[in-house]
Amino acid sequence: MYKNILLAVDGSEFGMGSVPYTVRLAKAIGARITALHVTAPYETVALGGLASFLVGDEYTKRASINATVVLDRVKRVAQDANVLVSTFQVEHAHPWQAIIETAKEQKADLILMSSHGRRGIAGILLGSETKKVLTHTTTPVLVWRGV
Repeated sequence: MYKNILLAVDGSEFGMGSVPYTVRLAKAIGARITALHVTAPYETVALGGLASFLVGDEYTKRASINATVVLDRVKRVAQDANVLVSTFQVEHAHPWQAIIETAKEQKADLILMSSHGRRGIAGILLGSETKKVLTHTTTPVLVWRGV
């Protein structure tokens, strides 16, 4: 069975909904959780038009604070359930690649991600990090779609 679940969290309200589920799953099967939050490098954000609002160092500082807040929430829920948890923040332009790389580096045997399950034009236009992970990884992936 699975021993190390990589939980990819983006910090969104929907995405954080997967945390209690992941903790319950890990507890039930005796697994640990490796929580990952991926932040985009400043260059990627600047190209997206936010450069006028946040300059490099300020963006990096805010992204780091946000990642800490997100990962601390995961850590708190896991620790309250007596589930071992480790947390990682990775800066990468392509979150799906960071998820796959971290899963390999941390020897995760299951990746858990949330997905809104958008269909039609929204799914095509927005693209899906979950879909990209599913396409490119050899590690089993469990997709949480909420309840």
